Amino acid sequence: MQFGDTVPDHKLTSTAQNLALDPGVRVAVSVARPTGGGTRNPQVLLNDIAHQLDGHPLADFLGSRCYDTYDGQNHAAGPDWYAVEFTTACTFNWIEMTLGLPYRDGGWWTTLAVEVRAGDEDPWQPATNLTITPTYDFTDGRGERRPFANHVLTFDTVTAIAVRVIGRPGGVAQFTALARLAVYHRDLTHWDPTTVPAAPTPYVFQIIPPAVIWDISENFVRLTGLTVEFPLLEYYLDERRYQQSWARLEQNYRGQPQLWFLVGEAIGWRTWNQLVDVTNLTGIPTEPHVRRWFHDALGCAVSPLVVQGEVIGKMATQSVILKDDFDLAWHRIYAERQGIPWVEYQAAIARTPQMTIDQLEGAAALIGMITNTIVDLTVRNRRLARELDSARQALRERSLQRKHLVSVAVEFMQHNLELPIKIADIAREINLSPSYFGVLFQEETGQTPVDYLIDLRIERAKEYFRHTQMTVTDVCAQLGYDPSYFSRLFKRRTGYAPGDYAQRVRSTRAAGSPPAAA
Repeated sequence: MQFGDTVPDHKLTSTAQNLALDPGVRVAVSVARPTGGGTRNPQVLLNDIAHQLDGHPLADFLGSRCYDTYDGQNHAAGPDWYAVEFTTACTFNWIEMTLGLPYRDGGWWTTLAVEVRAGDEDPWQPATNLTITPTYDFTDGRGERRPFANHVLTFDTVTAIAVRVIGRPGGVAQFTALARLAVYHRDLTHWDPTTVPAAPTPYVFQIIPPAVIWDISENFVRLTGLTVEFPLLEYYLDERRYQQSWARLEQNYRGQPQLWFLVGEAIGWRTWNQLVDVTNLTGIPTEPHVRRWFHDALGCAVSPLVVQGEVIGKMATQSVILKDDFDLAWHRIYAERQGIPWVEYQAAIARTPQMTIDQLEGAAALIGMITNTIVDLTVRNRRLARELDSARQALRERSLQRKHLVSVAVEFMQHNLELPIKIADIAREINLSPSYFGVLFQEETGQTPVDYLIDLRIERAKEYFRHTQMTVTDVCAQLGYDPSYFSRLFKRRTGYAPGDYAQRVRSTRAAGSPPAAA
C-alpha cells in the first residue's frame, strides 16, 4: 500500500477509536536503554489513563508512568522520537500527546514535528499542516510546564503503517519525557482540539495548594533549620518558588552533598527511592511520627495529611542523622563496600543536620497541627461550597418550575377567555390548590390571578373593538361580563368608556391610520 492510499471502510468508521490501542501495535523510541527515572518499557505510552488523572492520588503521578530518553551522558545522536507502529496501514489525522515530568534538567521539546511512513521500507515523510493545541512552549527551560500536560497534534489526513513525533530535546541533559500517545482519525468539523483536558492536578494539591506547602516549609526552616518536603512538590511550584527550591539542593550537586545525597548517588536513585519510598501511603500511621531507615541512621519527621480518616499525602522534614543510634563503625564498613572514600563520607555526615528522635517527634507534631488544620478547613469549605451549589441549583430548578407553572396557567387563561373560568379551574389545571396558586402567581407576576385574568379579557375586548363591528353588549356577552360591571372595569384600566374606545379606534381605522395604543 502506497503513501496516501485509502483503506477499507471499516477502518474509516472507527473515528472515536484510539488506533494505538489496536492489537499488535507497538512503540519504538530513539533511546531504547534510558537510565532516568521513567519506566524502561515504551509500551507504557499506549494507554487511555495518563491524560485523565485530575483529582487522582499522588501515586498515580509518578515518573514510572512515563518514558523518558535520559541516558545519563547525552549519548543519543540526533533528535528524540517516539513512533507508533501499526500491524496494517491506518488512516489518521490526530495525535494526542501527554507529556511526562518536566525535570530540572530536561523532559521537554524545543522543536516538534509529526512524520509518517507508508510502508515498512519507505522513508519517513513529514505530515503537512501540523497544528498543536494548546500552543506548545518551545523555549528551552522548565518555565510553567506541568506533569501530564496534554496537547493535540492535528494534520492533513494520511494513511500509513507508522507515525512518530520527532524533535529536538531540551534541558541541559537533552531528553524528553512522555506519558501517552494516542492516534485517531477524526472529522475536524465535529471534533474540537481545544477541548483537550488541562494538565491534571493530584487530589492532595487540590486540598492543600503547593504554594501553601512551600510557604509552610520556608517558615519551618526559619524556626528549626529543617526543610519540609513533599513528593512531586517541585513540579507544581511557580517559577519563583521552584528556583528557591532548587537553591536548597544546589549544594548537593556542587560537590558538598549531605549523607542522603551521597548514598543516593552511589547506589543509584532508583534504588534509593525504593528504599525511602516517599509516595507509598499503604499502612502509614494517621498520626505524626518519626520515620527511620538506613540502619536507623537517618530519619525524618512525618506528618500525614488525613481526610475523613484516609491518608492522602505526607509531609516530611529533610533527612537528618539520628544522634540516638548512629553507629559510626557500621557506616565505615558501608562506605567501603560502596566504594565511597571515608573522607567524603565523613564530610557528608558533618554537612547533614543531626537531631534526637525526641526533637523530630516535636517537629512532626508541629507540622501535623499546622497542615491538618489547613486541610480540615479546606475540606470543610469545599463541602460547604458543594452544599451551597446544590442549594443554588435547587433554587434555580424551583424557580424554573414556578415560572413554568405560571406560563401554563397564563396559556390556559388565554385559551379560555370567553369561558366562565374561575381561579379554582386554573389552579386545578396545574395541580395546585387555589390558595397556593394565588400566592405563587402573585410572587412571579406581581399581580393576583384575578387581576391578570381581567387584564387579559380587557385586551381581548380591545381586539374585538379594533377588528370587528361588535357592540359593547355583544363583547360583554362574549366575555361573560355584566355590561355595567364591564364598563367600570374597562374605563378604570384604559381611561375610556367601552363605547368611546370602540368609536375612536374604528374611526381611526376607517381613516387609514393605525389606531394609537390605549
